[in-house]
This record gives sequence, C-alpha cells and structure tokens, in this order.
Amino acid sequence: MDIFGGGNSDLFQIIAAIFVASLPGILVAFLTQYLSQRREDQNTRRLYASARRLLALEVENNRASLEAFWHTINGLDKEQQQDRQQHLAAMADSGFLGYTLPHWSFTRWQRMEPETYAAFAEKEIVVIDQMNRTLESLTDLYTELVTLTPDDKKEFEKNMGGRFWMNDFAFYRISTFEKVVAAVDQVLSAPHPLGTPR
Repeated sequence: MDIFGGGNSDLFQIIAAIFVASLPGILVAFLTQYLSQRREDQNTRRLYASARRLLALEVENNRASLEAFWHTINGLDKEQQQDRQQHLAAMADSGFLGYTLPHWSFTRWQRMEPETYAAFAEKEIVVIDQMNRTLESLTDLYTELVTLTPDDKKEFEKNMGGRFWMNDFAFYRISTFEKVVAAVDQVLSAPHPLGTPR
C-alpha cells in the first residue's frame, strides 16, 4: 500500500490552495512596497531640488549684494583713476570709509540637513565652501581696510595738518586693498556653482 500516493495529491492541492489564497496578499504587499518606495523617491527628489534651489538663491544673493556694493564704492572715484592707489585715495576722499559691507547669509549652507548633502556633487560643495570662506575673509579684510585707530588718525594729521590724509591712507592701506580686490574678483568672476537660479 502506498502511504504517500493519495496523500501527495491532497498535499499538493492544499499547498496550491494556500498559494492561490495568499497570492493576492503577496501582490498587494509588493504593490504597496513599490508605491511606498516610489513616493519616498519622489519626496527625496523634491527635497533635493528644494535644497539646491534655496542654496543657489543664498549664493546668488550674496554675490548680488557684493556686486552692488562694489559698484557703489568704486563709483565714489568720479574720475575712475587707473592707478589703484590713486583710486583708493579718491574713494577715501569721497566718503568710502563710511560704507559697510553687506551682511552675508550662510544660514542655508550652515543649517543644511545631512541627508540633503546627497543633492550636491562633491565639486559643488567644495566651490560653495570656498566662496563662503572667501566672503568671510573679505569681511575681515574690509574691516582692516576701513578701520582707523587713533594712532592712524594722528599719523595722517602729521602731513600738512591732515589736508591730504586720503593719500596717506591709500599709501598705508594699498596692500590690504589689493587683497580685498582679489577676494571680490574671486567671488564675482567665478561661475555660479549651482547654475543660475531661475
């Protein structure tokens, strides 16, 4: 007597019935997983696009502020002297020392969520970091350029009672001004690291 003969057929039918009964559940589980993953991917793409857009705007606003400021202070030299030291003296004579740099915004860069770093290529991150560091150093250089200590003022007074203080100022600060010019050129001449925001 074959103890497995009739039982095999029954067992196969039971397994087939269980499989057929569970198939819709398996398909629903796969479909749910697929839709959930798709929704998560869409949310990630939106998050990345938003992070890129916001950071691009921050970079562009900083650059636009610097460009407007730079145009304004250079416009103080009405004759647009070609010699940089004479140019600095003319700007100083026209009130350049009373101008303050714009406030740079690094909020979006500094508070970026760790998961959004994947939205940027490594080269983009390096360029943005370098640009922001240049803007920070520009703030220090510009402060050094326009800050006059009591000793500075006393020194400038020595030459004909201070009548030509702007020439003395330019003579002593030209090297710092050259560094400011280089920093400004570095920021303004670089292509936008994330493309021009729309």
